[in-house]
Amino acid sequence: MHDAIAAFQSLEPLNQFLGWIALFLIVPSLCEKLRLPPVLGFIFLGWLLGPNGIGMLDPNRTLTRIGAELGVGLLLFFVGFEIDFSLLKRARLQVAVFGVATFGLPLAAGATVARALGLGWNASILIGSLLASHTLLGYRIVDRAGLLGRSSVVATAGATVFTDISAMIVLAICLLVHQTGFSAQRIALQFAQIAVFIPLMLLGASWLIRYIGTRWKPGHETRLLLFLILVAGASEAASLFGIDGIVGAFLAGIAARRAVVVEEPAQSLKLIGNTFLIPAFFLTTGMLIQPVLLAETLRTQPLLSLGLAGGLFAGKFLAAWITGMLFRYPRADIGLTWSLTLPQVAATLAATTVAYRTVNAAGVPLIPHEVLNAVLVLVVITSIGGPLLTQRFADRLKGETAATGPAPAADAPATGAHE
Repeated sequence: MHDAIAAFQSLEPLNQFLGWIALFLIVPSLCEKLRLPPVLGFIFLGWLLGPNGIGMLDPNRTLTRIGAELGVGLLLFFVGFEIDFSLLKRARLQVAVFGVATFGLPLAAGATVARALGLGWNASILIGSLLASHTLLGYRIVDRAGLLGRSSVVATAGATVFTDISAMIVLAICLLVHQTGFSAQRIALQFAQIAVFIPLMLLGASWLIRYIGTRWKPGHETRLLLFLILVAGASEAASLFGIDGIVGAFLAGIAARRAVVVEEPAQSLKLIGNTFLIPAFFLTTGMLIQPVLLAETLRTQPLLSLGLAGGLFAGKFLAAWITGMLFRYPRADIGLTWSLTLPQVAATLAATTVAYRTVNAAGVPLIPHEVLNAVLVLVVITSIGGPLLTQRFADRLKGETAATGPAPAADAPATGAHE
């Protein structure tokens, strides 16, 4: 094995690059056949090839770190870019109620579990916020089932705007408290910086993108480069305001979505990101996995993994049930809403790795390795179980729709069960 690793590392850079291209082609195809999210394949591959596996990859290499940083920036950029603010205007009350509930209840549950296990308030609140956000892995399933117009789906998609933005704000505050200590003045200053930075990005960056687009009329390639500059520039600008770079990348995605009329350059950048850079981030995340410590965590602290999983499932379900009862959702709609908010992938992984790598003056990370292990277990469980549950509830609703006719659209007048 050592000879094979040495042989690969001695190859010319172009040949090594071709090897990685082959892996980036094989892993998604293999995961698709196994009906697993590709992210799990890349995380497993990162562990296998990393220092805790066969040792072929080193997460501290400059090229690896650059790829991972660009990858996490693009990942959060497209989380923001795919947010459709028009959803907030449709079924506004449902979006507001479900957004607050599906953020606040899992946050409270996760923080309670963390505190019960002896973690500090700052780390506990951060851990709770990790459970509060979600990734709509099952959205394509709902799309294929023709259910995007249902009020429950629109409320879920709209609530994602609230949960993602709120989770990024909580992350920024918790990072500050961990690095500098609790100070009411510093926290007030951080909130002031956030209050300035968010509109600066959403309004200023949007205006700049539109101005460049109408004044210069750049070509497709130039627009692609401008998007890359936007991601990097927003990340650096965030650091000037005392905010982590992934928050800037996330807001840059929202700004770009608000400003862009022609989406081809963004889709080209997404293709590049999904092919190389975002998988590089998941690979480096996989390199953090230490199977011995993971097994030890599950053995010695089973309540950590089980508690966080239970808090997530219960908090998200309670939020879906409360919203469903208030707005008279059918039971299958409540289940669909719940299942769509379970997967913990994009924002959760990004925030977790940033929190784990953020240390205070004493060199102590914001969250310990045991929490990182528990979150990775949660990612595996929810990224598999969430879409399976979504498929089940979508099939049930599709059958009911075929039998009774289509439900009213989300912006239709209040006439019954689907309002």
